[in-house]
Amino acid sequence: MLKTNISDRWLSDEPLSLMTLALDVVESLYGLEIRDQAEVSLFALEQELAEHLGEQLASGPVSGSDVLAALYGPLGLAGDWERFFAIENCLMDKVLIRLRGIPVTLAIVVLHLCERFGVRAEGIGFPGHFLLRLFNDQATDQKQDQSTSASQDIIDPFTGKVLTRHEIEQLLRGARGNLAKLKPKHLQPAEPLEVLTRLLNVTKASFIHHQQFDQALICSQLLLVLKPECPFERRDRGFLYEQLDCNQLAADDFEFFIEQCPEDPVSDVLKAQVLALDLVPQTLH
Repeated sequence: MLKTNISDRWLSDEPLSLMTLALDVVESLYGLEIRDQAEVSLFALEQELAEHLGEQLASGPVSGSDVLAALYGPLGLAGDWERFFAIENCLMDKVLIRLRGIPVTLAIVVLHLCERFGVRAEGIGFPGHFLLRLFNDQATDQKQDQSTSASQDIIDPFTGKVLTRHEIEQLLRGARGNLAKLKPKHLQPAEPLEVLTRLLNVTKASFIHHQQFDQALICSQLLLVLKPECPFERRDRGFLYEQLDCNQLAADDFEFFIEQCPEDPVSDVLKAQVLALDLVPQTLH
């Protein structure tokens, strides 16, 4: 069951913090107590970073390079190369304890801490590999004309390193093929709900990979809060219901997809699937 206050917050016009959204996901999956524990871990990380930035904080505003050097240096934030697809890398409570994650979860941590320490930064929903943009001015200058030529760096949150244009192009080709061309649209800032959607998709995929279908279903339900009429998400939820032996609910979602996307080749497959589900005894959950 989804928390009503969470879905209401996501659909409100209030500004949304990425860290709050990521912790909302944790709460929806595992409850308020785990969320509270994650917030304790976050506060501890903020305090530890403040200690490492002590001299810079005492002498004036800190820079993005100061924050990155501390996080990816003595504090030990890093991408999890060995267990990239582990569920722990998608869940913010685990990321804050382990200081390991995947690009989107590490980016959320860095963005939160940049905001906390007055560094202007934004997420980039780059194909296949979430990125960060750090501005080499201060967050207090955000009200100035954004078209002014403040220098900026594109950061790989998996490593904390500044990327060259060539390296960004290589990432794009890895995601889209060797003929892909880097365009301005690929480096547009991502809105909070876009980042949340990406986080939920990778989390859902990780749960499915590890055959934890109950948790994957919660992620699917959360995605449907953001886009309730999306036929593809309804189709995916139907597959999860089917795995959980909720045959009528699966059939309802499949029929919605068939109605909305009659020309999609998958619709013919799902028509046969719906007929098969009708023959299976119903299981109530």
